[in-house]
Amino acid sequence: MQRSLLVVILAAFFITLYACGDKISPEEAKVLVSLDEIQRGVESNISYNEFMDRLGTAKAEISMLKNSSKKKNPCFINAIEKCASAYEIAGKAWKKKNEVTDVQRKKDMDMALSFSFSFAALSIQKAGKCYQ
Repeated sequence: MQRSLLVVILAAFFITLYACGDKISPEEAKVLVSLDEIQRGVESNISYNEFMDRLGTAKAEISMLKNSSKKKNPCFINAIEKCASAYEIAGKAWKKKNEVTDVQRKKDMDMALSFSFSFAALSIQKAGKCYQ
């Protein structure tokens, strides 16, 4: 119920972006929704496997967008690519954190995770602002 409501709110937000000025395409909106689902999942403590599944979905959406014949907004593409890269780094750090036993190394991986998740969140915001 809560997830459905959030998806509807996000869809309304992206439709609003679509209706203003330069228009965000439905494909671009879909990419933003999938990246935002990762961020919301991280904030609600999803598992590593769920994170990687969501990242795979988002990367597939990005790939479809980039391979489409429609004109692309360079600002938007740059922001979502940076976001996906930050999530990939986070995934590697998360995996390493789960594998290591050294306490200091786990702290290092926590720092890398925190930085990567923060950078990804900022990149999502930047992608949305590319159409304002």
